[in-house]
Amino acid sequence: MKKAIANDKQVDREIEKAISKFSQHLMSNAKWVRLIDKLANSFDIVKRVEFKKVQNDLVGELYLNADTTIGFDYWQNGFEGHNSLGGWLTFKEIEFLIFPRNVDRDNNIVQDLDQIMQLVISIGEFSIDLNEDRLKLNCYQD
Repeated sequence: MKKAIANDKQVDREIEKAISKFSQHLMSNAKWVRLIDKLANSFDIVKRVEFKKVQNDLVGELYLNADTTIGFDYWQNGFEGHNSLGGWLTFKEIEFLIFPRNVDRDNNIVQDLDQIMQLVISIGEFSIDLNEDRLKLNCYQD
């Protein structure tokens, strides 16, 4: 148990060090919960969500669907599982989200970035970078 607590503290220190390089945090935990709830309840529109962790250059995928619920799959400060990198993922670890237009090139599956944009801004103000290939939602500002 003590080893697990020490490991958690080490991970927290790594996260805090990584986010200290940013000038501004753009997302609160409450805003994250509203966003994840909206995305999970819009799985017909949102088919793929990728994320980048602040601690490294790893990019993973969030697994959200209609059965994703607060208090079971995610909490006030993060996810347990539900991502391609595995393990616990706190909201403050996420540098940005990417919604790619092309979800599956082989099967020609795409997601409508304009619909996703409208969905996201219906929750509140976000730092969004949109181009023809993807919508990027920034969680931190340099």
